[in-house]
Amino acid sequence: MYNNITEEISVERAQAHVVVLLTLYVLVSIFGIIGNVSLMAALASSGASRLRTPQLLSACAADLLVCAASAPLAATRAARLHHLPCHVSHYIESFPVAASTFSFVAIAADRCCAVRRGRGSLCSRPYIAITFVWIAALLLGAMTVLATCLSWPPLAAVHAVITYCIPVVAVTRCHWAVRVKLTALSLTARAAHGELPLPVPLMRRPTHVIIVAGVGPRERRDAVDVGDIRAKKLQPSLLGPQPQTSTLRSRRRLGNVLLAIAAIFAACWCPYAAIVILSAFGFNTPIVLAQYALLCGYAHSALNAAAYWVLNRHALTAACNAWRIPQLRVREERPSSTNEAALGAFHPRLARPAPSPRPPPSSFLY
Repeated sequence: MYNNITEEISVERAQAHVVVLLTLYVLVSIFGIIGNVSLMAALASSGASRLRTPQLLSACAADLLVCAASAPLAATRAARLHHLPCHVSHYIESFPVAASTFSFVAIAADRCCAVRRGRGSLCSRPYIAITFVWIAALLLGAMTVLATCLSWPPLAAVHAVITYCIPVVAVTRCHWAVRVKLTALSLTARAAHGELPLPVPLMRRPTHVIIVAGVGPRERRDAVDVGDIRAKKLQPSLLGPQPQTSTLRSRRRLGNVLLAIAAIFAACWCPYAAIVILSAFGFNTPIVLAQYALLCGYAHSALNAAAYWVLNRHALTAACNAWRIPQLRVREERPSSTNEAALGAFHPRLARPAPSPRPPPSSFLY
């Protein structure tokens, strides 16, 4: 009797676990598909040409495949609704994941090259890097099929290291290098701006100072009206153009954001990679923990699009305005050949309409 009650409780817990897992998979798939499709649509507009790079488009396509194909297959396998052949389901499930992680590495490497080398030879050929990313993803998908069908755990561990661990290390290293470079530029600019002292004075090319001997009446009147602001603008700086504090502060903030992106990437995929590697060496881990760790990894494809939307919301929103239906503009009047600036009080805009005729006052009757 007690055994039956225990079995019923375990079955109910398993069903509740499956329901929660399927709900989370549905949310990840929906938000991931909507986010990546909208991001690709915004990047396809004419106003987002500055943001549209082959690396970013590759990452969006890979994340879309992860949310549209890999996540539903993983949810189906977790719910055990029906069994698909291993060489079909595992290949479709693992191939987009490898493409997503490698595309993220390509984006991080592009950022690092742009900051450190100023768009060198590696960044000038992005299509070669993207081709290598997708070919490597195809090969890793075949490796997953072999590891699953042949039941060879060491091959699964190697696949986890190449697909998850190496991209995490590469992205973290690239983003850290970008942050170090941005921080160094920020400190140098702050010292030039006079906010931070430097142990060695900054050497600058000597600037020729031009003294204005006379100022016209109109310019003198402007100088009197504006005050010290115009006088400060006319003074040449010995250190060159002065950077704004907001720009210097945004560099350091950008470096911290890139490190946070790398930390989120590591937090999403490292648990599942650790579980796969430990299972390959004989350490048994709970199936529930492995399923939720895989769900956390798939959630990165949805979070990646959301993070890019948040970080570039102004540029992407302006780019999305190009998809709106253009409004019919009212035909503007042609400029008049008359010199309206010299009309003064006789300008048509200053002309008042003639007063309307009023009836005579009532006092006229008396």
